Amino acid sequence: MTWSIDPVQARAVCRTADEHAEAIDDVVTATANAFDAAQTAVGEGETSAALAEVAADPFLIRLAGMRRHISTVTETTESVIALYEHTDYDMAAQTQSTLNGLEP
Repeated sequence: MTWSIDPVQARAVCRTADEHAEAIDDVVTATANAFDAAQTAVGEGETSAALAEVAADPFLIRLAGMRRHISTVTETTESVIALYEHTDYDMAAQTQSTLNGLEP
């Protein structure tokens, strides 16, 4: 059994994931703006305080956390792809040396 990855395709998947994750930034901004507008509309008081609490806790923090998580995964994957390529080149060089009768 053999296995291999296509580094170009794998990197394209990472780029696509990052591009989609960037849209989260727009959602965070739009959500923050919507909560700000709602707070302004209701004025000061309990409703405004509740809106501030809801905006800060479950929505914006979780969205930002998802964005960071996706970035971490794609960055790690990119590093693994680079390691894969380097190791693949090393194995090819060793195989070539062996086929040429040289010690690896």
